[in-house]
Amino acid sequence: MTSPLTRRTSTLTLLLTLGLTTLAGCGSDDPDEPDMSAPAAPSAPGPSTPATTAVTPPASEQPTPPAPAADLPALVIRPAAIGDAQVGMTRAEWEATGLFADGAAICAGELIHWKDDPDGAGLRVLTDDDATITQLWVTAPGPVTDHGDLRVGSTYGELAAAFPDLTEPVDDGFDQSSVYPPGEEDGLPYLGFLLDAPADDVTAGTPISAIAVTGGEPAYFQFDC
Repeated sequence: MTSPLTRRTSTLTLLLTLGLTTLAGCGSDDPDEPDMSAPAAPSAPGPSTPATTAVTPPASEQPTPPAPAADLPALVIRPAAIGDAQVGMTRAEWEATGLFADGAAICAGELIHWKDDPDGAGLRVLTDDDATITQLWVTAPGPVTDHGDLRVGSTYGELAAAFPDLTEPVDDGFDQSSVYPPGEEDGLPYLGFLLDAPADDVTAGTPISAIAVTGGEPAYFQFDC
């Protein structure tokens, strides 16, 4: 016959066993609830920032630099003459050279223009009302002086070395100045140079921006159209 103490002990043992079994089966009934007993998975690395790469547009889309202007013919500049053209030539005389044609290059007051430069970009010619040539100019590289090998783009220092008796720079408008070597025979300015700086700012490195030949008077570098 089983004693009351033995029955109580068996009952207690049974209850403990059922409790442990229940706890073991209740780790997580919610499938969405993380199992805290499992080790945490390593976090995935964040997205890396891509390196910036310069994109070169196709050649057809890249801007094309302007082509450099072609130099003028290598004419020789002398007092009162550029090449075969001379100050004082009448219409009949300059027509015989084939260097000029009727019509203005830039200003309405011009009667003729250089055939090699119909737009007047580097060569200009002024005449009187009868189309007699009064002045000739060079405003672009190409022609050179017979004395000193000077051209547009040469410097004031080179000019002064070639013509030590050069006049002092004088303001000639538009922040430029002009100088003249006196003529060998009469001291008149048959050759003139326009410098790309006001008179007070001229240095040895100031470039020549135009060369003119005249009949003995100052050049009309700032010719008013």
